[in-house]
Amino acid sequence: MIWTVKSILAAVALLALAAPAVAQSNTVLEVMSASVGRDDQTGQPALKISLTGDGRAGLAEFTARHVNRVVDVLVEGAVVTSPWIGSPLDSDWIIVTGPFSGSELDAMAEQINRGSGEVVLRARKDKSRQ
Repeated sequence: MIWTVKSILAAVALLALAAPAVAQSNTVLEVMSASVGRDDQTGQPALKISLTGDGRAGLAEFTARHVNRVVDVLVEGAVVTSPWIGSPLDSDWIIVTGPFSGSELDAMAEQINRGSGEVVLRARKDKSRQ
């Protein structure tokens, strides 16, 4: 294949357009199950998401890369919480709390347990703590 200046510039432009998508890092967590209970610290209703071994590794790797940043946790494409990552997390589970009713948490757990509720970690472009 012969590369012309025009084709090289086109390839560079394409890579530049793809760079923001690569820069916004997403990690899909492999989930074992989800259940609804209470947060031990606050007593609020909470969604406990239990991770597989690969999910735990994904959580640890993602949070190690995003220390001192706010990240979004999405369930089925919707942001359910946006915690500040102060240090890497190496855990078999994550807890989601917030302004959710018990029935909303039950619905999220049901989606996850059916396998239709994908759990994704997404780094925010804005790195500031808000």
